[in-house]
Amino acid sequence: MSRLPLTIAAVLGAAAFCTGSLTLPAPAGRADIVPVLPVTVPSVHEFTPGSGYFDLASGAHIVASGEAAPIATRLAGDLTRAGHVATPGGGAAGPGAVTLRIDDSGPPQPESYRIDIGDTVTVTARTTEGAIHATQTLLQWFSQSTVLPFGTVTDWPDYGERGLLLDLGRKFLTVDWIKQRIREMAYYRMNLIQLHLSDSYGFRLASISHPEITSPQHYSRAEMSEIISYAADYGIEVMPEIGFPGHMNGILESHPDLILHPATTSPVDAATDSLLAGTAQGRIDLSNPAARPLIEDLLREFVPLFPGRYFHLGGDEYVSDYSRFPQLTDYAHTTLGPQFTGQDLVADTVNRAAGIIRSYGKTPRMWNDGIPAGGRIPVDRSIIVDYWTGGNGLIPWIGTQNGPESLADQGFTLSNASFTPTYWATGGTAAALNSPPELLYAWDPALFVNGTRLRADQRDRLLGSKLFVWADDPNAMTEQQMVDPVRARLPIMAQQLWAGTKGNPYPVFVDQVRAVGNPAG
Repeated sequence: MSRLPLTIAAVLGAAAFCTGSLTLPAPAGRADIVPVLPVTVPSVHEFTPGSGYFDLASGAHIVASGEAAPIATRLAGDLTRAGHVATPGGGAAGPGAVTLRIDDSGPPQPESYRIDIGDTVTVTARTTEGAIHATQTLLQWFSQSTVLPFGTVTDWPDYGERGLLLDLGRKFLTVDWIKQRIREMAYYRMNLIQLHLSDSYGFRLASISHPEITSPQHYSRAEMSEIISYAADYGIEVMPEIGFPGHMNGILESHPDLILHPATTSPVDAATDSLLAGTAQGRIDLSNPAARPLIEDLLREFVPLFPGRYFHLGGDEYVSDYSRFPQLTDYAHTTLGPQFTGQDLVADTVNRAAGIIRSYGKTPRMWNDGIPAGGRIPVDRSIIVDYWTGGNGLIPWIGTQNGPESLADQGFTLSNASFTPTYWATGGTAAALNSPPELLYAWDPALFVNGTRLRADQRDRLLGSKLFVWADDPNAMTEQQMVDPVRARLPIMAQQLWAGTKGNPYPVFVDQVRAVGNPAG
């Protein structure tokens, strides 16, 4: 079998990243073998070395049963596509074989796994997710060398949420392109993909309740089911987002009577709406009695179609100056009571939507600026908040009202969606603010966009983060042109959230990414 030599930088990176790793004498007559544990991206947490070497057998047997059997089948297929020959099955594991086990003897951390390397390689995990992650570690190793030093790897993620967002509401991306990104995410042991399905340029799902809103370019139910199933095979959860009450352009194009119009518009307001990519045309008028039924129809139609734990309801960039929209406060007075305002109308709408999502056994999520400030009705604390801006869409780095600490104290769970440096846009105004990969690599996932951090006692309120791929200008790039910028950033986000960079120099990390390559097929 062919073996790809590691670069010197990647070898040094392996020693730096793997606790207890060391260089051992090469086996007799095997000077072609680099005698270290191959690198992985992200790096593994712990390696306790032994004495001796495992060599993957030609026609390697991947042994598994029960819920581990389909994972073994996928590993065998991945190894074969990577240039090896591997077959799954049951029975005993001889020298050079790999065994997958899912049982309670695995390490206790969520998504963790242990790999014992001796004459055979044995993977042990408590969950299917942990076993899937372990197979990707094996695939990265065997893509570099079929010989491994004896020892034990124990590995787990620092953050429970490690994701990618794709802005499909602005730019339609093919099913195959999405599946390729899912496969790469799994290779880097990530676990959540957010599909932003409705925005300025379209509504990307085939709606039965409101067929008039379905864009010409959309995903059929069969196509979305294919994406969900493919993601599940590799341990990736799909989180849909249908945003409201803002960013509803793709929906309101067929319902222009429901667009929210301001009582007054200044030049500053007009400029703001222009910079925010047509925000004004995407706001639904919550004072119109037909607004809520439309939103609720779509939630009841689409929430049950996605088997994951979450449904994202958006909430961002609706109204910052309620004085421009007195009809919202007037409607709140009529429907909620004379003491309530436009902010309360928004909070009540969000809470009703969250209730629908919870009725299907799922957890609602929203963007942090969708939580109105100054109202009497509190937003439901069960909603997970993606914190992307300290202020507003134009100046996200400034502002502490409803900041991360305050939201955590109120009982919210957070994900760090820091505009800088986790966002990358294909074009439009936001593209000028794209952070280079080096800045993302220097970032700390616990640092929010406004420069604040959660207190130590709030740390369990932070789930993790995602790489956010936006398409403010859908025509700025083809989907093929988007591949390299995403590939440059995805492994960085994976490393940050799994184990941190631990001071490893960025050029060395780039060499490690090259060493593990991309998943074959």
